[in-house]
Amino acid sequence: MSSVGAVSISGMMAASAQMQASAMRIANSSDGGAMAEELAKMVTSQASFAANAQTLKAQTDGIGQLLDILA
Repeated sequence: MSSVGAVSISGMMAASAQMQASAMRIANSSDGGAMAEELAKMVTSQASFAANAQTLKAQTDGIGQLLDILA
């Protein structure tokens, strides 16, 4: 796997871990202010995951096109 793919997967894993951590803090919190902050972190994590997934897809598509050219 290329470094771009590895970085994308690492970013997706980090975003997923952040999402899980925020969800757990929301589930265990009764403080409305903390919940709002965690929801903001969840939105950021979702955007980060989506951006990394798009990067990985672009790389995969590019490799596929190169293989089609060589075939």
